[in-house]
Amino acid sequence: MNKLIKSIGIAGLAGCALIAEAQANTLEVSGTIYKVSGGTTYDTWKINMLSGGTFKVDVLAYEATQKQTSTAGYQEIDLNNDGEITFLDPDTYIYRDDGLLDAGDMLARCDDSDGNHCPDSSNQPILTNTDGSADGSLFLRDPAFNVTLQAGNYLYLVADYTLSTSEAVAGINTNDNLTLPTGLPARDHGDYRLTLSSDTLNFSLAGNTITVSQVPVPGAVWLFGSALAGLATVGRRKIAAV
Repeated sequence: MNKLIKSIGIAGLAGCALIAEAQANTLEVSGTIYKVSGGTTYDTWKINMLSGGTFKVDVLAYEATQKQTSTAGYQEIDLNNDGEITFLDPDTYIYRDDGLLDAGDMLARCDDSDGNHCPDSSNQPILTNTDGSADGSLFLRDPAFNVTLQAGNYLYLVADYTLSTSEAVAGINTNDNLTLPTGLPARDHGDYRLTLSSDTLNFSLAGNTITVSQVPVPGAVWLFGSALAGLATVGRRKIAAV
């Protein structure tokens, strides 16, 4: 009986390891905001939640250590290694996607980590600048937050500085010139990267649509469960035989 218990214990640890390994998941997507006549563009990512859950969003878009070039310690760093320095001041929004974009569908706004406007909704807790720096972000302009969504369709909008619902409907972020540190020349575009991560959700990408689903329990775990049940049955039979 002791050997049986030891075998079950070892198998249990192995099963836990399989579950932990299966649950980790991360998705990185990137885009570019362009300066155009009258303002700047913005990007829309569609999020298809097959089931409810919570995941982390971490934005990398401001590649400098300080806001002003004159501030002590100011440094530009090519964090995403694309050969350019980006100074987007990202302003991001989550809307319900019901086919008609309006202010009533906005669930949360997040434009700064450790700063203001993140989030508007009580179930989107902000992460600190330290929590959001795993992607290399050094300045707290980059948002980082956890989002909890029910099953359904959503839109995640990425813009520079601010983007009202009316501007989103019009398709242009009016009067925006790409926010830059003082003393630097104007730029005609800025790149950004989004990192989505969760211990319990899977992410897949097709075009601009991100599908989010529950992490399936691996087949090995189900086999382990069946084997464990079988061992327990054998154990009971041996006890009964005694």
